[in-house]
Amino acid sequence: MILSYPLFDSLFIGIYCIVLAFMFGAIFASFITCTAWRVVRGEDWMLGHSHCDTCGHELSTADLFPVISYIALKGKCRYCGSKVPPRDLIFEIILGLLFAGTLALHGAIDAVVIAALVLEVLLLGLSLADWDSGVIPNGFLAAILVVWIMTVGFMPDIREYAIEGLIASACVGLVMALVTAVIGKVKKTKMNYGPVKLAMCLMLFLHIKGACIAVGIGVVLGIIFALVCKSKKRKIALAPAISIATISALLLSNLFV
Repeated sequence: MILSYPLFDSLFIGIYCIVLAFMFGAIFASFITCTAWRVVRGEDWMLGHSHCDTCGHELSTADLFPVISYIALKGKCRYCGSKVPPRDLIFEIILGLLFAGTLALHGAIDAVVIAALVLEVLLLGLSLADWDSGVIPNGFLAAILVVWIMTVGFMPDIREYAIEGLIASACVGLVMALVTAVIGKVKKTKMNYGPVKLAMCLMLFLHIKGACIAVGIGVVLGIIFALVCKSKKRKIALAPAISIATISALLLSNLFV
């Protein structure tokens, strides 16, 4: 069963939905950046209130409006006056624009766009977690698989979508696992297979053509991120590269036609 709601039958409805998409993107960015930070620090991400990382004061509702609160408070904590890093603000704007752009490009609300929007949220969270700790939390990977299971039955050409996704996942995963194993043997060190598992999960959402686009972009970005991490003498984080490559492939491939 395919459920789809076209946006631009009415220009007003289309613009209204795109504005809402930006707002929801910013809200989800605020939530997922906080979640990623708590996961990295080993805190319970489901319980407890948001607080200032400097003074520990619990934040009120007025402090938590995405984008608006940061601007209103001039990037400072209301309670201790310490500067709040602009990272969260930047990602709130980026995810808001990404939500709006995804909806505008697709032109309808259906399983394809819903899966893409949820993926964008999860990929932001796991990318931040990987960048901060060098580890891709398995909880995020499980959530990605749940999204695929819950949306695959509503996709256009379900059989083709599922088969091509499984083939792409298996092929890309096998190649990445072999490359990772070879590098580990050459360097005589234990390798992190988190990026392999992430790529396998994400390839499920792509047709063969989309997977090829993702691999091409991912290789280039992976090299760039690896060099940046090496220059900063920190653990190599490949989740951001894989995430950007996948979202780019979703937007560029025929999945959105």
